[in-house]
Amino acid sequence: MKRIIRNILASALIVSLMVPSTACSDFLDVTDESSVSPDNFPTNLQHVELLLNSAYAGGHGYGLYAFFWFPEIMYLLDKTHDTYGDYDSRTRILANDAATSCSKLREAYASIMNWIQYSNAAIEGCDMYYDRCTASERPTVDYMKGQALFLRGLAYWHAQIFFELESKADGLGFPIIDKVPASIEQMTPQRVSVMDTWQFIIDTFRESATLLQGYNSDKTRATEWAAKGMLSKALMQAGCKNEAKVVLEDIIRNSGAKLLDFDTYSKSFYADEAHEFNIETLYEIDMTHNSKQDGPWAGFTSGTAMPLVMAPWYTAMNIRWKNPPAAGAEFSTQSNGGWGNNFVHDESVRRFGFPLDIAPIRVYNENYNSRAAMSVDNYPWILDPAYTALSQKVRDDVEADPRLWISAAQPYFDTFKGPRGDRVWYDRSPEAGDLGYTAHYYFSPKKFTNLDGLETALGSSSGVNIPIVRLADIYLLYAEAIADTDPATALEYVNKVHRRAYNLNPDAASVRDYTSLTATTIAAKNHPEDALANDPLKYERWAELFAEGQWWYDIRRWHLLENEMKVYKRTRYGTLIYQGERAYAQPIPQTEIEAYNGSMKQNYNY
Repeated sequence: MKRIIRNILASALIVSLMVPSTACSDFLDVTDESSVSPDNFPTNLQHVELLLNSAYAGGHGYGLYAFFWFPEIMYLLDKTHDTYGDYDSRTRILANDAATSCSKLREAYASIMNWIQYSNAAIEGCDMYYDRCTASERPTVDYMKGQALFLRGLAYWHAQIFFELESKADGLGFPIIDKVPASIEQMTPQRVSVMDTWQFIIDTFRESATLLQGYNSDKTRATEWAAKGMLSKALMQAGCKNEAKVVLEDIIRNSGAKLLDFDTYSKSFYADEAHEFNIETLYEIDMTHNSKQDGPWAGFTSGTAMPLVMAPWYTAMNIRWKNPPAAGAEFSTQSNGGWGNNFVHDESVRRFGFPLDIAPIRVYNENYNSRAAMSVDNYPWILDPAYTALSQKVRDDVEADPRLWISAAQPYFDTFKGPRGDRVWYDRSPEAGDLGYTAHYYFSPKKFTNLDGLETALGSSSGVNIPIVRLADIYLLYAEAIADTDPATALEYVNKVHRRAYNLNPDAASVRDYTSLTATTIAAKNHPEDALANDPLKYERWAELFAEGQWWYDIRRWHLLENEMKVYKRTRYGTLIYQGERAYAQPIPQTEIEAYNGSMKQNYNY
């Protein structure tokens, strides 16, 4: 994991020196042979490597995977999570009605633009050095350029949250920036159409895949299959199913990627290096815990602070009461393992098929021994034993989709490692008292959190990798691409993913198989009106890729937002109201429009 991250701070500095600032002065024309300039940089492969490392650092931007992207933007847009409180501009994101002044979107936009610029600097560095290098070095330079192109394409993929819908005749995409700006004018290109933007992204990934052909041994870097994976995703998002089908079949037949067995799969989202860059993933955002960094607040970080925002609360095992709580009352027993702002939205829990009502308040444990140390086996207040038994039955009889337990944890039932190395229950925020202790399930976010201790122990720098594209994603995209022309094969690829979720052989027919592409899914149990209730392909994409930041793109591609508003009904912010087409695209931050002196076009109806 440390192979990519080691030079990102130095690399980002180099790029900041190469990319022009908006302030121009005559002193910039002075030649200083000790400074970085096109005349003396890059002059060797190490220089190009610095530029490339900075492009990899782009994904670690403050508005992206270093901090905001999942817990404060994507999980709120697609309702993966709800929040315990009315936190800053997140409340409007939860309502799918973000303001142009939203600080989270402003940071995301800035981080995406930085990622594009760092990638362009690396691309130009490769081109400049290619003309100077020896013949023996040219394959290496091509390999580096292929990676830089991949990273630029990936930055634009994330910019998609600001695109208007492709179905809108005059839909606006993103400014196309394909070189390091040499003037103020080049730093402020206008937005082009959505389809022109997608074509640019597709062309970028195609060129990347060509240059990366045969480079697949180092999965900590962009590979041929990573580029083809993202190419297929871009083609599908742009509505180019026939072109995507060819690329998807190439990946399935030739990449060597395989679905993990369920046991390994269920362990692969929690910062365990044994399961990083595994046989299923085609590309991951590489994170490394660094005990000397305290989060992303000072700039780039080698790890991620995203889990800190959604860190689980845990039940304190050293709590003492002067006066025990009255019978029939609920109370706070939690301690803080991080900020703990989010909980898994109730309707997400129900969509996985969880059949139980919200848990009643806890009851006194008749077997509690006050002379012994408190533990999950000896605690004075516990879930009602009848509810605990029903919860266990849900697991034993597989009454809910098993992927729920990979993504979420049930309070006072599921455990993880506490600060003293002992098992502790997942708990609820003290703000649950404001919302109502029995108003929600309060399932804790689990995917991408630390199961071996508290998030605070990682110094806001978690080493959990973020999968961007993996084979299950590819299988389901392939099913989507061929569903109209070859529904039988499409159904088989949906079932491969479905079988693995139930710890079955992905390649063997089972009693769990869907019988058609319109078969009833487990989502129908609690949401019979849901668009996913009789659409296995859509349900499997939602469940398989839950909390991996993919669902919002599917919502856009399938125009599902009105359905989601009906299914999820409300959030901490209030009742959800479908805002129409405008809600599919986030507003361009007002600060960006001001940087263009008002000439940049805002998204529809903002």
